[in-house]
Amino acid sequence: MQLLLESTMSDQNLGKDFSKQFVVDNCKNIYFAGHETTAVAASWCLMLLALHPEWQTRIRTEVAEHCPNSIPNADSLPLFKTMTMVIQEVLRLYPAGAFVSRETYEDIQIGNLNVPKGVCLWTLIPTLHRDPEIWGPDANEFKPERFSEGVSKACKFPQAYVPFGLGTRLCLGKNFAMVQLKVVLALIISKFSFSLSPSYRHSPAYRMIVVPGHGVYILIQKI
Repeated sequence: MQLLLESTMSDQNLGKDFSKQFVVDNCKNIYFAGHETTAVAASWCLMLLALHPEWQTRIRTEVAEHCPNSIPNADSLPLFKTMTMVIQEVLRLYPAGAFVSRETYEDIQIGNLNVPKGVCLWTLIPTLHRDPEIWGPDANEFKPERFSEGVSKACKFPQAYVPFGLGTRLCLGKNFAMVQLKVVLALIISKFSFSLSPSYRHSPAYRMIVVPGHGVYILIQKI
């Protein structure tokens, strides 16, 4: 953010109105891509862990093993293998991004499909992440163990797992988001156990990001 402000203030050729709009637009991008997506992902993590307390126990044991004071750090975070599996499975079932869109700049053939120049192609990530032909008959089930040997062994085509995009357009904040999720989950699970509230209404809303349509309500008990 500081670099953006400095660049707009120093470049007199941009013009005052453009500079102001440039900063505002980037603030929106930073909030949306850097905060809202991770916050929603954390909500889905808590929802699924509330439904599957056995994974809370496994994560709690892992955190206690690598963080005696329950405070994760740069050395302990890479050791959270169970937590990584859980986060990967949550992002498979409820990816923050609902779709990836691309425009064809020339006529192109994809399999048996001829796509003319100028067409906007939308790939629905939640549909791709739940395809039984790629993930198996249990594609709709919460099974973090499918990632026990990494993404490459979790499904038929690893390229089909795209919670952060793929290739040259891979999300710049991927590693930071994973660190945030691990820290938040470690701090919560090491101190509390939780279950899903009877008032919770499951209603994923497919907007720009996949959000809990009615929020996530959980019952928390201090350990």
